[in-house]
Amino acid sequence: NDGESIAAAILGQYNNLKSFSAKFDRVTTQNATGKKSHDNGTVMFIAPSDIRMDALMGGKMVEQIIVDSEKTSIINFEKKNVMVKKSSNEAAEYLAFLKGLDEVSKKFTIGDSTGTIEKAKKTGMVIKNGSKMLKLTPKTPNQQVKYIFITAINNEIDSVIIIDLMKNMTQFTFSDIKRNPALDKKDFKANIPAGFE
Repeated sequence: NDGESIAAAILGQYNNLKSFSAKFDRVTTQNATGKKSHDNGTVMFIAPSDIRMDALMGGKMVEQIIVDSEKTSIINFEKKNVMVKKSSNEAAEYLAFLKGLDEVSKKFTIGDSTGTIEKAKKTGMVIKNGSKMLKLTPKTPNQQVKYIFITAINNEIDSVIIIDLMKNMTQFTFSDIKRNPALDKKDFKANIPAGFE
């Protein structure tokens, strides 16, 4: 089916990925109010499970998320606090594509949604002309994610759109994607500033 061949072309490039880095713009839209918030930043990944995500607003660091195999640390620079969760974090869900086609297929049903792009744009998704779109539906009910859409141009991922159970929408648009860049594990340690709780 089309979904499978498109998924293979887009996600297959991420099979056996060793590392990844990209810049992102993120827009979150609250379903109930239509209120949008916007930030941007960088994301880095070292296989199998280390993720670092730095989010900035107006050039100032607002949040840093560090994920490893055991826990997720969320450092909030506005509230000056740190939250540590034992489990893997939503970031790992958003970035499911980093695990490649085989892993994504285990957790999600993958379908081709290219035909619904015009409809999707009406919901506020920003999708570039010439995009293909995949729809990922979690196979087991998920507390964070109802659907994930991946848009790609020339089989390169352009954006990831997450719809949660409350129908809130988060769209990450990526740029400067690098597969298997040289990254240093040292940069994946949480450096918590003094005075943070």
